Amino acid sequence: MIRFCIYQYQHHPLPELIARWARAEEAGFDILWNVDAVNEPDHPGMTMFEGSTTLAAMALSTSRIRVGTLVTSMYLRNPVMFAKAAMTLDHLSGGRLEVAVGAGDPSVRPEAAGVQPWKRGEQVARFVEFVELIDRLLQNETTTYQGRYYRCRDAEMTPGTVQSPRPPITVAAHGPKMLRIAAAKADSWSQWGGYDIETEQQFFETTRDRCSRFDELCVEVGRDPKDIRHSLVCFPPLTPWESAGYFGDMVGRYGAVGIDEFVLYWPQTWRDMAYEDAVFEHICGDQLPSLRSQ
Repeated sequence: MIRFCIYQYQHHPLPELIARWARAEEAGFDILWNVDAVNEPDHPGMTMFEGSTTLAAMALSTSRIRVGTLVTSMYLRNPVMFAKAAMTLDHLSGGRLEVAVGAGDPSVRPEAAGVQPWKRGEQVARFVEFVELIDRLLQNETTTYQGRYYRCRDAEMTPGTVQSPRPPITVAAHGPKMLRIAAAKADSWSQWGGYDIETEQQFFETTRDRCSRFDELCVEVGRDPKDIRHSLVCFPPLTPWESAGYFGDMVGRYGAVGIDEFVLYWPQTWRDMAYEDAVFEHICGDQLPSLRSQ
């Protein structure tokens, strides 16, 4: 079944955010995502509330929609305390938490947090341990782990998560090494086109080719690609709120190459087009239920 998610950065006044979270739940979206960053990733100087505390507010302000941060950055989080926060958030949400992790996109601007970016090889090696440790922590009452980069001794996760064996884990991946990690470890794989993508055709071809490579890697590590959700962040040059026809065509086209989850920015995030609000309301009311059942 196709899932539809709404992506709302916490870069508006809190009353406005709370209203949008409520609207997302009312509209029937499957997941409500926020972002993990010190600075607003795309607009310097803009309001930016902290991710994990905002996620707690999202959990307490809603009752049905699943909630998570897309993605939690390895640059900004200690894995043990991140897992502890995730366990707590799973309780606050009544078992609606989605865990999503990434190796560290440059837009996070680790230097803002006083973190020196790692060389690519070390970054990937760290991420392998980061995901492995979080997985263990969320599934066990007590964890001891000794890696090259991360370690813990007798880290307790009492009372454990609401969801069993743990909340689902999404891994963001684009390059060959990261795709292999996602194929081996993820419940859901997240991708977006990339900053170098200029046309919709480029975006589609890149997505199609990544899906094909990812599915091959899943088979190589002994997993069925159909058991791992294929999630797409609908980033420019995609314009999902252009029209109802555009939206339906986008879902059909990308669904045909394996995408079964669409992450959609709130209308007018990337361009000042007032008609996007009306398209959004129409799609929420008339299209999402029928598309989801396909």
